[in-house]
Amino acid sequence: FPTTKPAAPGMGKVKRGGTAGETPPTLIVAGGGGAFLHPTHCFQDRIKVGEDDYSRVCAYPNAKVSRRLSWLNLWQFRWRNWRFDVLWAVTHFGICSSLFPLCGVYDDYLEFNPNHNLGYLLLWVFRRVGLLFAQIFVSGRISLLFTLIMTGIAYTFTDSSNLKWKTHLGWSLAHAFTHISSALICILFLECMAEFVVNEGLVVTQNVGGATNAQSYGTGLATSIYDEYTIHFSHTLEDFNIQMLNATNTTLFRDPPDLFPSCRFDERLYSMASETFSWVYHEAPFLKATLTVFDLLGIIGSTHVDMCDVLCSGGVECTYSNDFLRYQQLDRVTILKYLAAISLYFVIFAVPIAGNIFGTWLAVTLNVFNCQYDEGFSSLRMEHWKNFLRMHITANGDLEIFAIGLHRVPKKWRKDPSWEGGIESEDTSTKPSWMWKTPSKWIPWRERNKFAPQIIDYSKMERNSQD
Repeated sequence: FPTTKPAAPGMGKVKRGGTAGETPPTLIVAGGGGAFLHPTHCFQDRIKVGEDDYSRVCAYPNAKVSRRLSWLNLWQFRWRNWRFDVLWAVTHFGICSSLFPLCGVYDDYLEFNPNHNLGYLLLWVFRRVGLLFAQIFVSGRISLLFTLIMTGIAYTFTDSSNLKWKTHLGWSLAHAFTHISSALICILFLECMAEFVVNEGLVVTQNVGGATNAQSYGTGLATSIYDEYTIHFSHTLEDFNIQMLNATNTTLFRDPPDLFPSCRFDERLYSMASETFSWVYHEAPFLKATLTVFDLLGIIGSTHVDMCDVLCSGGVECTYSNDFLRYQQLDRVTILKYLAAISLYFVIFAVPIAGNIFGTWLAVTLNVFNCQYDEGFSSLRMEHWKNFLRMHITANGDLEIFAIGLHRVPKKWRKDPSWEGGIESEDTSTKPSWMWKTPSKWIPWRERNKFAPQIIDYSKMERNSQD
């Protein structure tokens, strides 16, 4: 009987439909000792080997369990493959990079859905996503590049082994468009929130002429971190700084004639610390710059208003399209500051959505099209459902094949105190290890029934009478 290890690990046995008077050979595939589990439901039960037809009569795990395990990609893909978050962050932000900012998008939503109806909200999102998608091909540059890259990756990644070319093309384009749509939905949400915090007075902004936004006479929670500090907390550091400067000038630190050198060194060190603190506090904008880093809402809101004042000057419609010449009037510092600030919020929303989209795509592909079995199960990293073969030749020459399965594999081990290999005796030195009562050096840390090996299949090949 032939034994092979094909690209579909797992344990399977097939039998040939032989003719009368002919003993049909049994083919056994045992490749379930690898790093992770592979599915068994993605392959047909009827198998053709050369001119012979075979039917699969056993598989481990069975097709029902294999399908159930494949659905774990729905919620386990992202946390098991968190390194993909970098790919999702770069590609999805690149898709939207040429569309920032969407000036007036919140007013456009209020005009379309003033009563905040859920149905109209979904309709507005659907229409605006289509409009932004078309805008990528009309005027996008970096967005168009990343859109084509995403489409190409989705097409080449899709397994076409069991798919017709039309199905392959349609399924890969649907996958790519879902990722692109999720990125566009994220930009719609973030741009609406950027204008919402400005309109509701949560961000204090100024127009081009320097006048304060009339709608921003609220609490100013987002942009007043440094202002709140200067009003309520700056006097604390001022008093501390004055005390440090006065302490260095008191008689306590004047050099008496019998002052030890170590005391002189402590005085100089204290004086240097006081001068450094005074310089950082008064001369260098260290504190203000540090607080500004955490003022992301303020940066996004104020920069959004400044950019839209330039792009929409003269009453030009610029909600879903930007004039390239007007865009060139914006300085690079303003653009980079805006993109850097909003990218942090964008990643928080886009990355989990993208990871779940990809996991859902893998699960559906595995169960509907029976494809992507390598990627779909390697992403789960399952070390369970191991199997191997044990063969025994009986006294009359028959070959017995036992398929051993491990439903669960222990993750913690301990040394077996009754291991015969560690006992110096005449029996262990003369008998081979397979004849020992306890040949295994390691046993599970805890004895559980789920760790016990099971015989999952048995085959017997009788000795050829001619031999």
